Amino acid sequence: MPIPNKSTISQRFIPSRQLLPGDWANGMNDALFSSQAIVATGAATQVAATQLNAAQVELLAGAAAAVKLPASYPGAEVTILNNSGNAQQVFGTGSDVVQTTGTTYAAAATGVVLASLACAVYRCVKQGFWQRITTA
Repeated sequence: MPIPNKSTISQRFIPSRQLLPGDWANGMNDALFSSQAIVATGAATQVAATQLNAAQVELLAGAAAAVKLPASYPGAEVTILNNSGNAQQVFGTGSDVVQTTGTTYAAAATGVVLASLACAVYRCVKQGFWQRITTA
């Protein structure tokens, strides 16, 4: 189940006695519980990075490569577990930037390194900016 786009999970409803639309409920479920296990491939560049499409991602055995977070929007969150045996580069999509340390952000085309056997949570509080909390 892929992570939904922003419009699917941020709908506004008119107060009524009717049930919520199924698309909205499914979108919320996918935003919280979607998962993906992938082998990152290609060069460690933003252009060649493997696009992520889930809220919970496991990077499987593979060469050092790169992954790209989904487009940012406030409230979005992606957790990545790197079980690949190699450090992996993590990029934002387009001009989105990812926090390196403290108040420093990597340039969109630079990305950040996720060490082997490390786990990181990427949260978007402001569109275009991914905050990072990592275990190593």
